[in-house]
Amino acid sequence: MNKKTIITALLALVAMAGQAKKTIVWENPSVAYSAIPYFEIQKVEMTKEKTAMYVRMELFPGFRFRISENSYLETNGKHYGIVGSDSIPLGGDYIVLDDTGRKDFVLYFKPLPLDTKEFDFLEGLAKGDYKVFGIHDKDYTIPPASVPTEYMADDDGEGLAELKFDATPATIHFKSLNYRKGMNTEIQVQYVDLKNPAKPMDIYTTLNDDGEASLSLPICLSQIVWINIVNIPWSSMSCVYLSPGKEVTVLVDMLHDDSRANSKIVGAKGYYAKFGKDWLQSAFDEETENGPQKPTIKKEDIHDVQALIRYCDEERENYDKWVKNSNYCKAIKDYLIQFAYSPLFMFEGEQDSLSKTKEFTDYVLQNYTGNLYKKNIVFNNEFPRASKYYTMTEARGFNADLARYCYYLPQVLDSKQLVKPLIEDKNLSDLYDKYVAEYQQTTAANKQGLADNIHYLDMTDVAPENTLQTILDKYKGKTILIDIWATWCGPCKFGHEKMKPLKEELSDKDIVYVYLTSPTSNFEEWKKYIADISGEHYFLTEDQLGAIFKQLQGTGYPTYAIYTRNGEKNISFSGFNLDTIREALEKALDNQ
Repeated sequence: MNKKTIITALLALVAMAGQAKKTIVWENPSVAYSAIPYFEIQKVEMTKEKTAMYVRMELFPGFRFRISENSYLETNGKHYGIVGSDSIPLGGDYIVLDDTGRKDFVLYFKPLPLDTKEFDFLEGLAKGDYKVFGIHDKDYTIPPASVPTEYMADDDGEGLAELKFDATPATIHFKSLNYRKGMNTEIQVQYVDLKNPAKPMDIYTTLNDDGEASLSLPICLSQIVWINIVNIPWSSMSCVYLSPGKEVTVLVDMLHDDSRANSKIVGAKGYYAKFGKDWLQSAFDEETENGPQKPTIKKEDIHDVQALIRYCDEERENYDKWVKNSNYCKAIKDYLIQFAYSPLFMFEGEQDSLSKTKEFTDYVLQNYTGNLYKKNIVFNNEFPRASKYYTMTEARGFNADLARYCYYLPQVLDSKQLVKPLIEDKNLSDLYDKYVAEYQQTTAANKQGLADNIHYLDMTDVAPENTLQTILDKYKGKTILIDIWATWCGPCKFGHEKMKPLKEELSDKDIVYVYLTSPTSNFEEWKKYIADISGEHYFLTEDQLGAIFKQLQGTGYPTYAIYTRNGEKNISFSGFNLDTIREALEKALDNQ
């Protein structure tokens, strides 16, 4: 063997040795689709011996999770099974005890090919299994799927539809590209239901194994319908414009990897198909330098009504100019201009109080009502919020009827006793009467057959501002712990479980535990859930609970307050903390 041959062989051996020791590392890899946002993949390491996936669970203290011993990675149709773990058991429950609610661990799998570009992590294909799709290095982009020509709409074809009542349902179809079995993707659709126009209706559908689904919506009016892929709102929110009896098909690319928000909605066909596409573009443009020019006056400099009016005038002028100079389709331009039927701002503090003055209300009536009463106005969740300004007018016609309907019905449904407003349109008038009657029947039924410790209050019994004191007066002479919670609140339920030993420990003390919730919780679910919670339970109206939140300076669920037997507040705070509750209760008892 000559010298050259020996050197070549040695270099080959060195290369092979280097390849054997080679480690591919993806730091903070990207994920194309996951329905479990609390399952965070922080790093992937690939060698010829194994693939390691570093994971952080972001849960609440006391929550438990389990990683199946049947978990695997999948790429190019091949499976690479799990072989071990670090810091958690495979196939057994792990309870998160850290106060942060975090748990870091490592999962080990049979080795993926070192040239792997992207892979999936799956426990299995069932709905409840952990599944993460399209895991890849952040420097790599998954090639986008080709969008069929029919989904690349170029024109709306007609102006916005006339706003009129029609009970014929509208239909949204969903189709998807890059859909992988087991994704079980859930899509949220939000529209305004005339059953309660102040609370947009959320309806959900799950894509089938072919990545398709359809929804029939009783929208009754031409309106904006919002769509969102559950758990990944920033990359999936969009909208469609629908009218009764019409259909639109929305195309979703489940692995679309664009970093720009809303990128998973890639096309549409059917009724006003381009509307959603241009809305996405306008929403993106508005947040960039391409958006409307901001008013020269600063919000913090607004200290009188005239300054507030100048701000609104300039904002509207800038906004209208931006829309008219844009390249959006006519339907979107009309919609964006009509969006000004409600002032385009949200004020707090001093500005909010100025916006409630008669002078500013008169300004709104004079400058914004023209949009509200156009025949082709787009109905969406801004309409009910704007309607309060226009119920003061004597205008007639369908839009005026709709404004009064949207303003007064929600108040009746929140237990206010109101005389029926003028609603000349028979369809709207009949609906108003129907929903008021249904509410009254439900309220009467809710009051019947409740246990002694369950109390249903409505606005005819107690005004919002008096609700807290009314409850406190009922238990005067006792130490009171107030717990504001909701059936959908995980930390609230965690707090209930953690409180059981403390309540048992203090069972000989004169303490009453008062639990408050509102219609954000399902009433029937609430009744079942509280059967296991000892204490006094109140199902309040949203206005009542909102007033109590304000009085206790609560910032979210759960919120707690403790009162001494003399009716003095010892403490109030948001967020569960067992030590704080224990110390406050003991202090309240010691001071008696």
